[in-house]
Amino acid sequence: MEAEGILGLVESYGLPLVLLLAAIYALYRFLVFSLVSVREEFSRRHEDNAKAMGELKISVAEMRSDIKILVEFVRSNR
Repeated sequence: MEAEGILGLVESYGLPLVLLLAAIYALYRFLVFSLVSVREEFSRRHEDNAKAMGELKISVAEMRSDIKILVEFVRSNR
């Protein structure tokens, strides 16, 4: 909006209403920015956790295999 248009709004509606609308708009922009940044952060953390879970599953599978070999070795030496 041009400066004359804003001054025309202030003249016709009053300064409190124009300031209220500006505050509501600023709050709206802040909320949209916050939601977008939270979504991006959550997405990044979710990907990191998924990678860590995959590595954990591989480690657990290796441990199971090692324990199975150990148990078979103990049974065969009895």
